Amino acid sequence: MLEMLEKVILAGYLLAGSWCDIRKRAVPLLLLGLGGVLVFADILFRGWESGRVTALLPGILLVLLSKATKGIGAADGIVLFCVGVISRSKSILFIFGISLIYIFFYSMILFIRKRNYDIQIPYLPFLLAAYITVWIL
Repeated sequence: MLEMLEKVILAGYLLAGSWCDIRKRAVPLLLLGLGGVLVFADILFRGWESGRVTALLPGILLVLLSKATKGIGAADGIVLFCVGVISRSKSILFIFGISLIYIFFYSMILFIRKRNYDIQIPYLPFLLAAYITVWIL
């Protein structure tokens, strides 16, 4: 029961982040702070596990890529970091991979339809879709 509540809360968090990412092309600091509170609560209730270090890698990778390029937002990496800590190592790599596949197909459709290279695509809706996909599987 507690695990189901955790999944619903995390899906709600990703839904709020997706909404902000689509409408404003940014994730508010308040929402990132809420992610930090969720991570802290998760560690407080379940404790720290050594396997969580692997779960941090996709988020850290996205934050580092955001610093190296201007195409990726740092907030996307921070949210992925929070999702990684809460969902643990096994599923975060799967969630990250599926979200990249979803965004790839969406960008191919946009490219074929518009032939435009300068389209900004929000990442969090695809992260939400991947999270729900893994949840269903």
